[in-house]
Amino acid sequence: MLTKMRNRVTSAIASRHVAGHKLSDALLICRWAESEGFRTVISPWAGALDTPRDMFSRYAAAIEAVTEKNDARYVSMKLDSINYDGGLFDDLVHLARASHAQLHIDSLGPETADAALSFVERAVTSGYYIGYTMASRWRRSLTDAERVADLGVPVRIVKGQWPDPSGRAINCRKNFTEIAATLSKRCRRIGVATHDVVLAREVLTRFVVQNANIELEQFFSLPLNGVALAKEFDRPYRLYISYGQPGIPYNIRFTLTRPRIAAWVLADFAIHARKPWAQNPT
Repeated sequence: MLTKMRNRVTSAIASRHVAGHKLSDALLICRWAESEGFRTVISPWAGALDTPRDMFSRYAAAIEAVTEKNDARYVSMKLDSINYDGGLFDDLVHLARASHAQLHIDSLGPETADAALSFVERAVTSGYYIGYTMASRWRRSLTDAERVADLGVPVRIVKGQWPDPSGRAINCRKNFTEIAATLSKRCRRIGVATHDVVLAREVLTRFVVQNANIELEQFFSLPLNGVALAKEFDRPYRLYISYGQPGIPYNIRFTLTRPRIAAWVLADFAIHARKPWAQNPT
């Protein structure tokens, strides 16, 4: 009974963190965001029944939707959704390069980092600078940052949902700024992806002069508390917009130690406010 209730609550929460099941649902929010002067990133999320070929088709459609948008939109993908298939990956890179679209690799668990980095290097070797996501919650990311900086690819820095595999406590906020320091002078674009506005302010204050391509990125369904900060530093503000299979963009296990997440869980479960793009569709 408790398991069934927990699954129902989790499912209800997850459903509020996708734009909808279709690309058109995400594009509705994109158009609203861009009318507000924001940039966007769209990401199809796979379901249990989706095959790698299904997800290839969805990523291809998303790439077409960002074509000719330049920096205004890009596509983020999860390598496990194509089962780390090198052929499908190469085809997506070819589509993105031909369309002048930016493709980006999302962060998964720490055990996937080596494989993800090998795919980044694979794309760079072919002449395409695919984006990569680094999680500051992992000790290895401090070393990985040097490797990624040498590649010169766009990077999104996140705290990350999954803890370091060593089981040791990691100061993810300190790591976040150290990763930004390593990347600041060598990367094409740095996405400061956090709803921790104190941390975001620290990073922008320290590194925005060193890298004019720093931007602030936040998940579309969580509080958009970085808009004023981005304006203050005259930095682009970008929304990450997911669609497809519902999922939760934070780790509920952290609710007892991170009050902010506890508040998000409570709001997800209790509040049904209409979103601005639903109130004023464009």
